[in-house]
Amino acid sequence: MRHIVVHLIRGEAEKYHQNLTKDLTAKFDTFPLHDRIAPHLTFKSWFEMDKKGMTTLYKCLENFVNSHKQSKYSLTGFGNFRKDVIYLDVVPSPEMSQDVPDLMNVLHEIKEMTFDEFDNGTNFHATVAMGALKPFDYEEIRGYLKTIDQPNFNIKFDNIAVLKKPINKWIIDRVWEIQP
Repeated sequence: MRHIVVHLIRGEAEKYHQNLTKDLTAKFDTFPLHDRIAPHLTFKSWFEMDKKGMTTLYKCLENFVNSHKQSKYSLTGFGNFRKDVIYLDVVPSPEMSQDVPDLMNVLHEIKEMTFDEFDNGTNFHATVAMGALKPFDYEEIRGYLKTIDQPNFNIKFDNIAVLKKPINKWIIDRVWEIQP
Protein backbone atom coordinates (compact mmCIF):
# COMPACT_ATOMS: atom_id res chain seq x y z
CA MET A 1 0.00 0.00 0.00
CA ARG A 2 1.22 3.49 -0.81
CA HIS A 3 2.00 5.97 1.98
CA ILE A 4 3.13 9.61 2.21
CA VAL A 5 4.48 11.73 5.07
CA VAL A 6 2.76 15.11 5.35
CA HIS A 7 1.73 18.01 7.52
CA LEU A 8 -2.07 18.39 7.67
CA ILE A 9 -3.32 21.94 7.10
CA ARG A 10 -6.02 22.77 9.63
CA GLY A 11 -8.53 25.47 10.54
CA GLU A 12 -9.51 28.31 8.20
CA ALA A 13 -6.68 27.51 5.78
CA GLU A 14 -7.98 23.95 5.46
CA LYS A 15 -11.47 25.26 4.64
CA TYR A 16 -10.04 27.75 2.14
CA HIS A 17 -8.04 25.01 0.39
CA GLN A 18 -11.01 22.64 0.24
CA ASN A 19 -13.35 25.34 -1.07
CA LEU A 20 -10.79 26.48 -3.64
CA THR A 21 -10.19 22.98 -5.00
CA LYS A 22 -13.98 22.41 -5.18
CA ASP A 23 -14.33 25.73 -7.02
CA LEU A 24 -11.54 24.88 -9.49
CA THR A 25 -13.07 21.47 -10.16
CA ALA A 26 -16.51 22.99 -10.78
CA LYS A 27 -15.26 25.84 -13.00
CA PHE A 28 -12.36 24.20 -14.84
CA ASP A 29 -12.94 20.44 -14.45
CA THR A 30 -9.64 19.98 -12.59
CA PHE A 31 -8.85 16.80 -10.70
CA PRO A 32 -11.04 16.80 -7.53
CA LEU A 33 -8.28 17.00 -4.92
CA HIS A 34 -10.88 17.86 -2.25
CA ASP A 35 -12.42 14.40 -2.73
CA ARG A 36 -9.13 12.50 -2.76
CA ILE A 37 -6.81 13.94 -0.12
CA ALA A 38 -6.87 16.28 2.89
CA PRO A 39 -5.16 19.68 2.49
CA HIS A 40 -1.50 19.13 3.34
CA LEU A 41 2.17 19.86 2.76
CA THR A 42 4.02 16.79 1.46
CA PHE A 43 7.40 16.02 2.99
CA LYS A 44 7.90 12.50 1.63
CA SER A 45 6.19 11.52 -1.61
CA TRP A 46 4.63 8.10 -1.96
CA PHE A 47 6.48 5.00 -0.92
CA GLU A 48 5.71 1.40 -0.03
CA MET A 49 7.13 -0.47 2.96
CA ASP A 50 6.43 -3.68 4.79
CA LYS A 51 5.04 -3.78 8.32
CA LYS A 52 8.51 -3.78 9.90
CA GLY A 53 9.52 -0.69 7.92
CA MET A 54 6.30 1.09 8.86
CA THR A 55 6.90 0.31 12.54
CA THR A 56 10.36 1.85 12.21
CA LEU A 57 8.86 4.91 10.50
CA TYR A 58 6.26 5.35 13.27
CA LYS A 59 8.98 5.19 15.95
CA CYS A 60 11.13 7.71 14.08
CA LEU A 61 8.20 10.14 13.74
CA GLU A 62 7.36 9.72 17.42
CA ASN A 63 10.97 10.56 18.32
CA PHE A 64 10.92 13.54 15.97
CA VAL A 65 7.79 15.14 17.48
CA ASN A 66 9.11 14.51 20.99
CA SER A 67 12.36 16.34 20.19
CA HIS A 68 10.89 19.36 18.36
CA LYS A 69 8.54 22.21 19.21
CA GLN A 70 5.81 23.74 17.09
CA SER A 71 6.90 26.35 14.61
CA LYS A 72 4.98 28.46 12.11
CA TYR A 73 4.47 29.11 8.43
CA SER A 74 2.29 31.26 6.22
CA LEU A 75 0.19 30.43 3.19
CA THR A 76 0.34 33.54 1.02
CA GLY A 77 -0.51 33.72 -2.65
CA PHE A 78 -0.13 31.18 -5.42
CA GLY A 79 2.82 29.60 -7.12
CA ASN A 80 3.44 26.93 -9.71
CA PHE A 81 5.81 24.25 -10.96
CA ARG A 82 6.05 24.48 -14.72
CA LYS A 83 2.52 24.81 -16.07
CA ASP A 84 1.10 21.63 -14.59
CA VAL A 85 1.03 22.26 -10.82
CA ILE A 86 -0.58 25.26 -9.14
CA TYR A 87 -0.28 25.62 -5.38
CA LEU A 88 -0.76 27.80 -2.33
CA ASP A 89 2.65 29.22 -1.59
CA VAL A 90 4.25 28.44 1.78
CA VAL A 91 6.57 30.82 3.60
CA PRO A 92 8.20 28.88 6.45
CA SER A 93 9.43 30.52 9.63
CA PRO A 94 13.17 30.19 10.33
CA GLU A 95 12.30 27.49 12.89
CA MET A 96 10.27 25.46 10.39
CA SER A 97 13.08 25.87 7.87
CA GLN A 98 15.30 24.06 10.39
CA ASP A 99 12.71 21.50 11.53
CA VAL A 100 11.90 20.08 8.11
CA PRO A 101 15.51 19.22 7.21
CA ASP A 102 15.71 17.53 10.63
CA LEU A 103 12.61 15.51 9.66
CA MET A 104 14.14 14.60 6.31
CA ASN A 105 17.35 13.46 8.03
CA VAL A 106 15.25 11.20 10.27
CA LEU A 107 13.48 9.73 7.25
CA HIS A 108 16.78 9.15 5.45
CA GLU A 109 17.91 6.98 8.38
CA ILE A 110 15.19 4.43 7.57
CA LYS A 111 16.93 1.94 5.31
CA GLU A 112 13.65 0.71 3.75
CA MET A 113 12.68 4.25 2.66
CA THR A 114 13.25 5.26 -0.95
CA PHE A 115 13.67 8.85 -2.16
CA ASP A 116 13.47 10.78 -5.40
CA GLU A 117 14.52 14.28 -6.46
CA PHE A 118 11.30 15.82 -5.06
CA ASP A 119 11.90 14.43 -1.56
CA ASN A 120 14.22 17.22 -0.48
CA GLY A 121 12.13 19.01 2.15
CA THR A 122 12.56 22.42 0.52
CA ASN A 123 9.66 22.71 -1.95
CA PHE A 124 6.97 23.75 0.52
CA HIS A 125 3.56 24.03 -1.18
CA ALA A 126 -0.10 23.00 -0.95
CA THR A 127 -1.29 21.81 -4.36
CA VAL A 128 -4.65 23.08 -5.66
CA ALA A 129 -4.42 21.76 -9.27
CA MET A 130 -2.23 19.11 -10.91
CA GLY A 131 -2.08 18.59 -14.64
CA ALA A 132 -0.42 15.21 -14.16
CA LEU A 133 -3.67 13.90 -12.67
CA LYS A 134 -6.00 15.64 -15.12
CA PRO A 135 -4.93 18.20 -17.73
CA PHE A 136 -6.10 21.79 -17.26
CA ASP A 137 -5.72 25.19 -18.91
CA TYR A 138 -2.93 26.77 -16.87
CA GLU A 139 -3.37 30.32 -18.15
CA GLU A 140 -7.12 30.26 -17.61
CA ILE A 141 -6.79 29.07 -14.00
CA ARG A 142 -3.96 31.49 -13.19
CA GLY A 143 -6.06 34.33 -14.57
CA TYR A 144 -8.99 33.26 -12.43
CA LEU A 145 -6.84 33.02 -9.29
CA LYS A 146 -5.89 36.69 -9.73
CA THR A 147 -9.59 37.62 -9.35
CA ILE A 148 -10.30 35.87 -6.05
CA ASP A 149 -9.41 36.65 -2.44
CA GLN A 150 -5.74 35.81 -2.02
CA PRO A 151 -4.75 33.41 0.75
CA ASN A 152 -3.03 34.92 3.77
CA PHE A 153 -2.93 32.47 6.66
CA ASN A 154 -0.53 32.15 9.57
CA ILE A 155 -0.43 28.50 10.55
CA LYS A 156 1.17 26.36 13.22
CA PHE A 157 3.45 23.59 12.05
CA ASP A 158 1.92 21.38 14.73
CA ASN A 159 1.62 17.89 13.26
CA ILE A 160 3.20 15.22 11.13
CA ALA A 161 0.95 12.59 9.56
CA VAL A 162 1.22 9.45 7.52
CA LEU A 163 -1.48 9.02 4.91
CA LYS A 164 -2.21 5.76 3.13
CA LYS A 165 -3.97 5.01 -0.13
CA PRO A 166 -5.80 1.69 0.06
CA ILE A 167 -7.72 2.28 -3.19
CA ASN A 168 -8.22 5.69 -4.86
CA LYS A 169 -8.38 8.05 -1.88
CA TRP A 170 -5.68 9.04 0.61
CA ILE A 171 -6.77 8.53 4.21
CA ILE A 172 -5.10 9.32 7.50
CA ASP A 173 -3.10 6.42 8.89
CA ARG A 174 -1.59 8.22 11.92
CA VAL A 175 -1.03 11.75 13.19
CA TRP A 176 1.67 12.90 15.59
CA GLU A 177 1.08 16.22 17.37
CA ILE A 178 4.05 18.53 17.84
CA GLN A 179 3.87 20.24 21.21
CA PRO A 180 4.06 24.05 21.71
